[in-house]
Amino acid sequence: MKKVEIAFLLVLFTITAGVLTAAPDTDAITPDPATVPDPYVEEGFFFDGIEGVLVRTGNSDIWKFAPNEDVFITDERNYPAEKALPMLPCSVLEQMTEAAGNDTKMSVRLWALFTEYNKVNYLFGVYFLPLEETVSRSQPAVDETQTDNTEEPAAEPERDSIIPENILKQIKSHKTPDLKKFQQISQVSGDLNLVGRSGHLIFKDDTRRFQPDAFGMKVDRTEYELLPSHMRGKAEMQMMTTPGRDRYNVSGLVTQYKGKTYMLLWRVARTYDHGNFSG
Repeated sequence: MKKVEIAFLLVLFTITAGVLTAAPDTDAITPDPATVPDPYVEEGFFFDGIEGVLVRTGNSDIWKFAPNEDVFITDERNYPAEKALPMLPCSVLEQMTEAAGNDTKMSVRLWALFTEYNKVNYLFGVYFLPLEETVSRSQPAVDETQTDNTEEPAAEPERDSIIPENILKQIKSHKTPDLKKFQQISQVSGDLNLVGRSGHLIFKDDTRRFQPDAFGMKVDRTEYELLPSHMRGKAEMQMMTTPGRDRYNVSGLVTQYKGKTYMLLWRVARTYDHGNFSG
C-alpha cells in the first residue's frame, strides 16, 4: 500500500514540476494596447522655441501647451502636433498667464524643459514669446500704381532663439540634469538654485514638500512644494523602502507661482544625523 502512495506522489510531483517550469503564456501577460499609456519623453528633453497654443483647462488654473507641428525627438519618433502637455507652476507660466489676461488660450513660442513623473510628462517653462495671430489693421494700404524709388531696408536676420547659444547648448544636452544645466536655466528664467540643503521630505495638504531643518534662529523655514519630476519619483521610492522620518540633502531649482514657492529637484541624497540632532 505504501508503494502505491509513493508512486502516486511521484507522478503528482512530476506533473506539478512540468507546469511550473513551462514557458509563460505571453499572450496572457501582454497588456491590451488600448490600455497602454502613450510613451513618455525622457526627462531633460528641451522644447527650443516651439510654436504652439497655451490653453487653460476649463475654469481651473491648469494650463497646457500643444505644439502646432510635430517636434523631432529622435530618428524613430516625433512628439505629435496638437498633443497638449500640462505646464508646471513656475515664474514663466505666471508671466504667460498675465500676458493672456482673461483669454483662455494664447499663441506662444515656448522654450521649456520636459520632466517625467510616474511615466507622465510635464513642461517646466524657461522662456516664451507671445505670437500675433493676425496682421495689424492699422497698417496703411499700399498703392501698387505708385512708384517708389526708395530702397527697401535690409531684412533683419531672423533669430530662432533669443536665449544665448552657450546657454542653449547646456539646456539641450539631453543628459542627466546637473548643476550647470540648472544654473543656465536660472539665468534665463530668473529662478534661484537651492544647493545642498538638509531637511525632510514631508506630505502636507495633499502635496509632497521639502522642509528644511529648523537649526538655528535665522534659518529660512520656507517649505518648498516639489514639482513632478523623475528625481522626485526616485526619492519617494527610496522613502517607501526606508520608512521613517529620514533626513535628505536636497538641491533644486526654486520658482514661484502666484505666491507659492515650488522646487524642481535635481539632486537628493539621504543623510544620517546619528541621533545628534532633531528637526
